[in-house]
Amino acid sequence: MVTHGFAASLGFWWPGDASWTAVDRWELYIYDITYYKDKLYAVDVHGRVIVCDVNGPNNPTQVLAAVSLLMENWSELLRDLLVEIAKQITSIEDFVSFGAVCSSWYAAATRDNFTPSTQIPWLMLADVEQQNESERWRQFFSLSSGRIFKVILPEASKIRCLSSLGWLLTLGELKANLLHPLSRLQIELPDLNTFQDYDEHENFLLDYVHRMVLSASPAATRDYMVMVTHGFAASLGFWRPGDASWTAVDQWELYIYDINYYKDKLYAVDVHGSVIVCDVNGPNPTQINLVSSPPDGFLPLRNVQLYLLGWLNNTLLVVSRKGVQLTDAGNYGTTTFRVFQLDLRDKKWSEINNLGNRALFLGFNSSFSMETSGMNRCKANCIYFTDDCVDSYRSFPGGGGRDMGVFNISDGSIKPHFDGRSLSLVTPPTWVQPSF
Repeated sequence: MVTHGFAASLGFWWPGDASWTAVDRWELYIYDITYYKDKLYAVDVHGRVIVCDVNGPNNPTQVLAAVSLLMENWSELLRDLLVEIAKQITSIEDFVSFGAVCSSWYAAATRDNFTPSTQIPWLMLADVEQQNESERWRQFFSLSSGRIFKVILPEASKIRCLSSLGWLLTLGELKANLLHPLSRLQIELPDLNTFQDYDEHENFLLDYVHRMVLSASPAATRDYMVMVTHGFAASLGFWRPGDASWTAVDQWELYIYDINYYKDKLYAVDVHGSVIVCDVNGPNPTQINLVSSPPDGFLPLRNVQLYLLGWLNNTLLVVSRKGVQLTDAGNYGTTTFRVFQLDLRDKKWSEINNLGNRALFLGFNSSFSMETSGMNRCKANCIYFTDDCVDSYRSFPGGGGRDMGVFNISDGSIKPHFDGRSLSLVTPPTWVQPSF
């Protein structure tokens, strides 16, 4: 099948034919053609889609339908063609925009019609004041395109949010839910007061849960866990689907900075840089064991925040974020990062200065890394961080969101990843891994 001549007319040939067969002339220039489900489709200069049933018993040269991509009624586009278009979209951002056109396009923008691929994280910006409570939206900044787009999400309005694997943990005064920001699917979790220390934090409920990590996406399996740190000591706890309450893990003697799920176990790093583990899938899921403590003086521990994430070849990364705490001049901010690797096989620690073609994403999200090859505007060997220094930003008008940027491990420079202003005392800008 071809287009030919000044008007790019349509034509086709079958084996055995002595000549080309010309399709009835279309009044406008044809830009492109494709063969889909036994029919020849084409799009003209005005964006109209035409179709020829070249395999049909009657009139294989006749134009059967014409639908304008530029007309007011986008919903007339053929269902099969909409599905085929949806399957060609690789960016979730574009997929969301596709589904927002009209109801028929939304019906085609399903999880089954999206081709999975690695997605650059979005930055969920701070909540803003809005009038319509039922259609309150959250803004997301796309690193890949540099655009800000809105998602109707009243369930995440005026509430504290943490993120992991594309899901939000929304935290009210007592309630906790998992929320998928694109589908708006909610999973109700047990009340937080099933933790025994909940009543001790009556005046600090905003910060009761500090960190959250999922073992797997609830959209992919029912065999998942929600793991958190909570309370003044950032104690560990978890919940599985079907549990009536949260399960508290044995108390650790030191404050826990960060948690992560790696190779079927829950790992954590405490204020001294020691890495601990809970075999949450084993016979003693609430028992804590020490994995390894760093050598004396190895980790910088003054004015730092520590992060933990799974890495390559059975290793963990402990990332030290050093900054200036709130000063008399009324400012605070990050000055540098250092990255340390713990080999889980021989328990050896080492400092690394090159992440290869990967980047790290740190903040109120569960810490993660991603490969940057072929990723527009996502730089290798860099750390993308957001403002999670609660003790500092709660003293500022507007709250957190000032201390964000991209740290380049190669030269130690820090540059912004978002140039706008987005502040909140409840949920400052937070990384979200877009997914279905």
